Amino acid sequence: RSEKKPIPEELKDGKYFERRKRNNHAAKKSRDARKAREDEIAIRASFLEKENAILRAQVA
Repeated sequence: RSEKKPIPEELKDGKYFERRKRNNHAAKKSRDARKAREDEIAIRASFLEKENAILRAQVA
């Protein structure tokens, strides 16, 4: 990655702000999707841990 340099105010036109808006929306969508996947994995892990405990009890 290259070093980030601030955009001069005179170059911040409508196109720039539209691009920023789209990028911010895409970043939020990506974060929300990642959180949903993590939540789903946590629920699945909890279910499997409980099922594992039941199976271990049955074996014992």
